[in-house]
Parts: sequence; structure tokens; C-alpha cells
Amino acid sequence: MIGYLLVEKIENKHIGGILVINDLGIPVEFKYSEPITPTKLQEIIYGNSLEYFLHVEIIAKGLVQKLENRPELILVNDPNLIFDKSIVMLTILPQIVPEKKENNEAIINVNNSSIRMTFQENSKIDENIIQKIADTATKIDIIEPFDRIERALEYVCESPEK
Repeated sequence: MIGYLLVEKIENKHIGGILVINDLGIPVEFKYSEPITPTKLQEIIYGNSLEYFLHVEIIAKGLVQKLENRPELILVNDPNLIFDKSIVMLTILPQIVPEKKENNEAIINVNNSSIRMTFQENSKIDENIIQKIADTATKIDIIEPFDRIERALEYVCESPEK
């Protein structure tokens, strides 16, 4: 199972969701945070750190802790959300580039595209995670679940009934 974690700001609301899928891309679990609208006082007190605090410390970590089905790895599209060794940032590169594995980054080529994986700072690149991502990318569009979460979060923010 692979998890997808997305936290974003929609209008003035901060919200996040985590989707766990099986190897075929079928949802196993979905959790989301309630939209958070910071007060003016919070904006003043937290200053530039408000978004990081809300997105990582409150929303992302809270969602991961609430999971009932712990995935083998969690993919994110924001480097700030890499707060755990099982979390990897995934980026599809616009053109095919040479494969590499160095520092906390790996690039692999799958299905005529290059996938960049960024791991937690000062952590060893996990070959099992790289292989899991490569295998999954041959079966499904590895980035598409982020779109599902984004649409679900937009729905939650605009819908009075969930």
C-alpha cells in the first residue's frame, strides 16, 4: 500500500488529506482534516512560520497518526512534508534524464518518464522504496492520486455536507 499526503491552502483555509491505495490504485483509506482558518492574532504571533506550523505540525502529522492502514511509504509533493523516513517527495520531470542515486535524491526512468524521489535529509536512500515506486509506476499513473485528494479537499471546503 502507498499513501499520498497533500496539504494546501484553499482560499483562507488550510486543509489536508491522506489517501492510501492498494497496488491497483484502489482506495483503502482516506482521511482529511477539517479546514483551519487562522485568526488574525495567530497570523501575527506565528508570522512567516504559520503555514509551516499548520501544514506540517498540525495537519500532516495529525493525519498520519490517525491512519488505520499504515502504508509502506507516503508520497508528498511538498518538501516540507518530509518529516519521517517513510515519506518521499515525488516529482515527474518534464524530460527523461539519466538515472542517479546520491545524497537524499534518486531519479529513475519508468514508462518513458523520469521520476525524482527526495528522501528525508541525512537518511540513507532506501532501495526497497525505490523499487516499490518503480513497480507501482508501471501499473498506475503514480502522480494521479494527488489530483483525487485535491478534488476531494476542494469539495470538503465548498460543501456544507460532506
